[in-house]
Amino acid sequence: MSLLEQVAAALRQAAGLTGLDLQATRLVIGVSGGTDSLALLDCLAQLLPANHLIVAHLDHGLRPSSATEAEAVGDLAAARGLAYCAERGDVAGRARAGGLSLEEAGRAARYDFLARVARAEGAPAVAVGHHVDDQVETILLHLLRGAGPGGLRGMAVAGPLPGQPELWLLRPLLAAGRAAIEAYGRERGLAPLTDESNADTTFTRNRLRHELLPLLEAYNPQVRERLWALATTLAAEDDLLSELEEAAWRAVASGSGPGWVTLSRDGWRAQPLALRRRLLRRAYAACRPGVKEIGFAAIEAARRVAEEGATGARADWPGGVALLVSYDALVVAVGEPPMTYPQLTATEPIPLPVPGAVALANGWRLIATPGAAADLPAILAAADPWTALVALEDGAELSIQPRRPGERVRPLGLDGRASLKEVMSDRKIPAAARALWPVVATAEHPVWLAGHVLDERARVGPESRRVVRLECLCEESRAG
Repeated sequence: MSLLEQVAAALRQAAGLTGLDLQATRLVIGVSGGTDSLALLDCLAQLLPANHLIVAHLDHGLRPSSATEAEAVGDLAAARGLAYCAERGDVAGRARAGGLSLEEAGRAARYDFLARVARAEGAPAVAVGHHVDDQVETILLHLLRGAGPGGLRGMAVAGPLPGQPELWLLRPLLAAGRAAIEAYGRERGLAPLTDESNADTTFTRNRLRHELLPLLEAYNPQVRERLWALATTLAAEDDLLSELEEAAWRAVASGSGPGWVTLSRDGWRAQPLALRRRLLRRAYAACRPGVKEIGFAAIEAARRVAEEGATGARADWPGGVALLVSYDALVVAVGEPPMTYPQLTATEPIPLPVPGAVALANGWRLIATPGAAADLPAILAAADPWTALVALEDGAELSIQPRRPGERVRPLGLDGRASLKEVMSDRKIPAAARALWPVVATAEHPVWLAGHVLDERARVGPESRRVVRLECLCEESRAG
């Protein structure tokens, strides 16, 4: 099968996957000027109406010759009578600002640019020149990073544009190898531009291409075919897991916004291990669309925190993303997450009548009701850190207040005192939440650091005459 026939077959496959009539719709073609993108452009120009094609070129601004290359691609588009859109980006600046490698920043910048062009031109899809060798390199790269089946399946002929789910990304050359594409270019008289950075082995993908793959081929000359077969097998299995993941995501995702998502902690914990891992990967991807797959070690570290960590526990991921444990939710966010913890609404003490309740910030309430020492075994068995029984002296009144400078507590069951500041740090309460974290206290001493520590002086015993039940509830979470 010729390269043109392979591209035609890929377009038919993509049309079936996307529902697009590619003969009747506009299509943006990402053209760098290299052999692959020129071959893609040449094939598509033969197969699709010229007035539906838009050539798009992003100058990464990393090399002195890049501006000349942008002009050359523009001339090529003009010679074929095709629309042309170009833009110069600051990929190096994007990498510094986002803590990304140049490769990651360049990939994200390209997809953002192609999406902008597609929207401006009313095109529902973008086509790029990824081919078999790119696929093998991608699988190997993901393997080295510890990706799961979603990464090891490699790229698809058609799928959502990363970070832009309303647009399609097409890869019509994905079944063609680099040698076949180069041969096609020679036959068609195409004149590819030379990007000297393709030989720079400081870039990870170039090291794979020029160093690791040739070494692996010395052990097994069919290593590329084996990696391709691995991807094909895992793709089918990943499709099944994706269906299960989608159902689980709908069940556990409880909120989202720009750069953050929350998951029901209990709902997440109830999922099988494979789905717990996939849901964490999906939460990361929701916060950093277009960024590389996160590695296995990072996922595992976060999984342990999510399963076992106390409220305020945190796991940091690449790219400035963090997972934080909050009450009955897991918060995954870029930068500072939305505040989901119980917080006071004022710095002055607030009286807490018994029975009675005080509204806190972020949808929380602190409730006090008469209790009994007989309730203690049931509360301890339930192991809910947000419910506590305390014993009070006759006539003692409760208030809710922030910690005071130097204020100390006697943690229940421990010998000695500790400052509330130290306890908050030890319990990994986020620093931003400590100043207004609710402390239930009498006039003499703290009684309960909500969700964390009871004071020994409020211990409930068989002889306790006055017992109060305290509950700190997130009503928004319970309603969801």
